[in-house]
Amino acid sequence: MKHQRGMTLIGWVIVMALIAFFVTLAIRLVPMYQEYYGVVQIMEDMKTELRNNNLSKNEVQTLLSKRFNIGYISSVKRDDVEVFRGKNTAYVTKIVIDYEIRKPFFAQIDLVGHFHKEIDVEPQL
Repeated sequence: MKHQRGMTLIGWVIVMALIAFFVTLAIRLVPMYQEYYGVVQIMEDMKTELRNNNLSKNEVQTLLSKRFNIGYISSVKRDDVEVFRGKNTAYVTKIVIDYEIRKPFFAQIDLVGHFHKEIDVEPQL
């Protein structure tokens, strides 16, 4: 009696389809997360900037806009950024960025990434 060894053609097609699915998923998701980590780095830099300087809302928004432009951050729009003043000061102490990215995946299916990052440098009393 002869026993089959190895995979059949249908088995190979299924394995290749699974590999193609996960590669396509990675190709769509990796840039979203790379951009998010760029936003996180910019926010950490802004935390240092807010601690060392007294900045107004316009100055903070201008700095963020320049840093997003330099870092090729295109998903964060001006409406996605909230800038708050401190309780006892006229200067900015808190920045919140909350945005969503939609990337086409397959046919009418989109991959959605929702990202939220905030920094607060107001001293706790």
